[in-house]
Amino acid sequence: MESAAKGIKRVSLELGGKSPNIIFADADLDSAASDSPMSVFANAGQDCCARSRVFVEDAVFDEFVDRFITATRDLKVDDPGLATTQIGPMVSKSQRENAEVFIEQARSSGRQIASGGHRPFERGYFLSPTVVLEPEVGDSCWRDEIFGPVVCIRRFKDEATMLQEVNDTPYGLSGSIWTNQLSRALRVARAVEAGVLSINTHSSVHVEAPFGGYKQSGIGRDLGMHALDGYSEIKNIFIAE
Repeated sequence: MESAAKGIKRVSLELGGKSPNIIFADADLDSAASDSPMSVFANAGQDCCARSRVFVEDAVFDEFVDRFITATRDLKVDDPGLATTQIGPMVSKSQRENAEVFIEQARSSGRQIASGGHRPFERGYFLSPTVVLEPEVGDSCWRDEIFGPVVCIRRFKDEATMLQEVNDTPYGLSGSIWTNQLSRALRVARAVEAGVLSINTHSSVHVEAPFGGYKQSGIGRDLGMHALDGYSEIKNIFIAE
């Protein structure tokens, strides 16, 4: 933005995220728990849309966490050249070390590392998918974008408080909502400060629909007809009678 300002050039920015994954008690837990790991661990967590903050309604917290951890441990971390591999290495040594700092901070603060948090191989910049349970809202692993295979899971008891925590972030890119009540899904989706949301799925990027974020997650929209606005000028011509 600073460089573009010198020539008054427009910019379209798709930036970071700390996207929420909201699980209500009436959700299909089979689908939510089995699908959720890859919503944060795909591409070794190096995804701006990664659902790295999981909010689970108290009544199903333990059951969801158990299923989520089971699904996470079933993920195949290996050579990305193999067809069976689901998670490969991180992009660099420094990026892995950065993620490990967040994990160690969580561990030293007494947070439970329920799964992962280690290097599965001696060679390559691999980091096992890591699950941090019940961090405080002020913890760095909860607030900051890690851009690595680390997810934090907290429980909630009421919708209003949960939404305050969801929106208590400088980011607002993506997110998912899991519930069988359409009215609730739409109500919560409208309240979440994010540009792209999905309900009962983690599929939120579609070529025919606009993609982009709120707040520090970017400016403008890619994809869909809205993307044309960033490459167009509006002209007004007034003709007198």
